[in-house]
Amino acid sequence: MLIRRNQQIASASVRRLLQPFTSKKRYHTVDDIGEGGLSKVSSSFDSCLNRVVAVKELREENLSDPDFLNAFIKEARMISYLDHPGVVTVYDAHLNESQNLCYTMQLLSGQTLSEFLTHHLQPDVLNENYLFEVLNIFTKLCETLAYVHDKGVVHLDLKPENIMLGHYGEVMIMDWGNAHLYDADVYEDYFRTYLRADSDFNIQLESGDAIVGTPLYMSPEQTHTRSNLGPTSDIYSLGVMVYELLTGQRPFAAPAVDDIVEHVRTLVPPPVHELNPDIPLRISHILQKMMQKSPGDRHQCAREVLTDIQAAQTSGQAFPEWEIPAGHIIFQEGDPGDFTIRIKTGKVEISKENQGTRMVLAELGPGDILGELAVFSDIPRTATATTLEDSVVYLMRSTEVNAEMEKLSPWVSQMITALSNRFDALNKSVMQMEKKNNPTAS
Repeated sequence: MLIRRNQQIASASVRRLLQPFTSKKRYHTVDDIGEGGLSKVSSSFDSCLNRVVAVKELREENLSDPDFLNAFIKEARMISYLDHPGVVTVYDAHLNESQNLCYTMQLLSGQTLSEFLTHHLQPDVLNENYLFEVLNIFTKLCETLAYVHDKGVVHLDLKPENIMLGHYGEVMIMDWGNAHLYDADVYEDYFRTYLRADSDFNIQLESGDAIVGTPLYMSPEQTHTRSNLGPTSDIYSLGVMVYELLTGQRPFAAPAVDDIVEHVRTLVPPPVHELNPDIPLRISHILQKMMQKSPGDRHQCAREVLTDIQAAQTSGQAFPEWEIPAGHIIFQEGDPGDFTIRIKTGKVEISKENQGTRMVLAELGPGDILGELAVFSDIPRTATATTLEDSVVYLMRSTEVNAEMEKLSPWVSQMITALSNRFDALNKSVMQMEKKNNPTAS
């Protein structure tokens, strides 16, 4: 009897543990999140796994329409295919107790990029960290798009309302209902790896040909057609978003949709550094390239944009070393200022001719920089540099120095140039005073 009772107790425990997994009502609605013409979204408690998830449900009146049904299924499968931290995770798809089609996904908490922009552009909120925050968001979006594009997918509706910023640094691209397979072979090859050869499972993600999107953020080619659109369309839209984040202005805004479309096709907005002087020229140039009207003139993939962003934020690149023997003239007074150097090892003498007399101005050693005045001011050399012993220096050509300057805010570059010009003027003034005070020097 004791054994039977123990077996009954064990059996009851097993049934109790399995009960949540056999219940027909797994998800219990917690709150309504939002709804549109196609579907509605709610937060729900998952009684099997004891967590709150987002449930997207196809509206009942749309279940009998093949186009609406296909669009809903396509979106769920598209998101499931894109397994990346920058894309919301889909958990499952099912028919609920009302026999409406649903899919469950990760419930996000945070704010949209649109809300972030509205908040940070208030005068009492904008701070010195804003540019850093925007570049961080920009970088993460490029990382996600690089993955998405490698999977043969383009989003085609990138806009601030479709970007979610989580409380823990997440930057996620939402709303994949307009996404399109520009390279279906990648998708099909992926699934054929796992499907049996005799399987008749439909792996197609069919897309309509209608032009869909948000005109303010569309690429010019997207305003004409949905066919043959690739990663460059997403790159354009991303550029428009970041332009708005850095300037507070929508580059193609207009009262009517037709006017917006015309602006997208023809209007070239001013560079962001002209509207916001705190934006480094290199970042401004990246956005200008992303927003070129012709797809062929833009970055061709998100990885190219990501490389440019990283280069724009990385200063002090590895400049080539130059080994110079003792007694060598590095540059002479009057030479063009096409490079500057930083001494790694050795000593360099700086001298200047004054009425036929060579004057030693300084002896420089490891860590010192020389020749920068002529580079920044675009003037001839004002002194002669000669090695006093075998030396090794880092060579920084003017093009490389200018590239580093472009990583700074324009006003910082202007300040450096102004200081260089003033120093040059002061140097000439000092030399004239020396001539006046020592007219017999020979």
